[in-house]
Amino acid sequence: MQHAYPENTESKPNAGSLPYVVIMLAAYVAWGLWISRFPLALTSDDALNFSRGVERFSVLEFRPHFPGYPAFIVLSRLVALWGEPAIAPVWLSLLSAAAIPLLVARLIIILSGSWPAATLGCLLVLMQPLLASVALSGLSDSTAIVWFLLALIAAMQQKGWMVGLWIGLMLATRPSYFPLALGMAVAPLWESYAGFRLVAYLKASLAIAGIGALSLLFIWFYDGAAYFEEGARFTQGHFAIWGNTAEGDSSSFWQWVTSLKEGIGWFSLVIVAVSLLHAGLWRAIAGIVSPTLSSTELKKQQLTLMAIIALLYWAWITIGQNPDNLRHWTPVLILFLVTFPVQLSGLTQTADVGSLRMKVAYVLGSGSIVYCLVLGYPSVYGTPRQAPIQQAIEWIKANSQVKVVGTNYSVNLLRDQLGGHGIYDMYYPSSQLALIDADKRIPQSAWRLSGTPLNNKCLAAKLEPRFIGERRLFLYQIGQCRRLLN
Repeated sequence: MQHAYPENTESKPNAGSLPYVVIMLAAYVAWGLWISRFPLALTSDDALNFSRGVERFSVLEFRPHFPGYPAFIVLSRLVALWGEPAIAPVWLSLLSAAAIPLLVARLIIILSGSWPAATLGCLLVLMQPLLASVALSGLSDSTAIVWFLLALIAAMQQKGWMVGLWIGLMLATRPSYFPLALGMAVAPLWESYAGFRLVAYLKASLAIAGIGALSLLFIWFYDGAAYFEEGARFTQGHFAIWGNTAEGDSSSFWQWVTSLKEGIGWFSLVIVAVSLLHAGLWRAIAGIVSPTLSSTELKKQQLTLMAIIALLYWAWITIGQNPDNLRHWTPVLILFLVTFPVQLSGLTQTADVGSLRMKVAYVLGSGSIVYCLVLGYPSVYGTPRQAPIQQAIEWIKANSQVKVVGTNYSVNLLRDQLGGHGIYDMYYPSSQLALIDADKRIPQSAWRLSGTPLNNKCLAAKLEPRFIGERRLFLYQIGQCRRLLN
């Protein structure tokens, strides 16, 4: 059966939308002033690898590590044309993060035609501490999310070539977002694509293949066939060694639940799960039951698509990503912040003024803003401006007694920024012996930096994170506690 295409319910800017545009611009100004409090600096070994890749690309030399992230490197080099090359990836991740709230608002407008809902979505994204975390990380998360949101917008508008272009750039920016690309493959099977599915797949596939070929040529130019050998070695190491977590010995599922509970709280976690399940399952069942769908129902199916993609990706990171790094959960959060305002808009569109449904929608909308302000409040006032690893670097530089540091976190970054200090990787058992020996020779010279609390150690400093997504660090002195610095 041939279905009619959904009518264009998108609300174009007009005099009535001006107040909402002003609100979003004011929120951006406030966010910009807040985010400017935090200096741009490298905050992890991965960020250091990207920074080195801007100067000279080589996956074999971990500039950056496998699979290479060619699109992110190329874009960082473009940013480096007008900024400091060493922090070009940080600038790119910050600029990308700033674009995400606007793209979320755009998606909500397409799905609901509601400027109040779009404004709510934009505000909620800006209020997320996790957005600031990925913005200042110098990693590829925020840039890849921008490409993904653009692909969703193109899919809603049935632009096959553009869908393929954005998905190709997403994969070339962050290949671990491949499950999101698989979720996007469901889009042409939706009712609104009836009669054009093969063409949609063909256009998108050709565009993705083109971006993939250019990416492979870029990598081949620098590393050649050795790239594939490094890929096999890195993949094995990721799942056998580097992908381990500090959350304990429980299952990956419970490790993620624990990590999310500590990061965003039980209430937020339940709301996200319920919202996505409602949009993904209830609407999917309704679509199966109804053989003939109105344009409104087709729009709801598009929302269902995003919810299903979010749930599939959530399942993937639960199995294949480290729960110590909450930034892996960012795509799920962003898709929820598209789904939730659209659901509230649906409550108000058919409700009478002053009705219970209208009141519930207003309470949920305003309540979510208040909750985000309360949740993010510690990230606005009274927090350090530097990331924990940069706090540790400054602390070590300020204490001349520190000569040797053992660490299981940001080993290469410490070596890069602490010239003259001995930096030992605690993955190797011999490093512990080296620290003990250094303490015996020169008391107070050996120190230990850890991402987890350690027993029977003399805690010298607890380095707090600035916002959700950063890891708290602990600095210990090796040796007797009576020697601890004041």
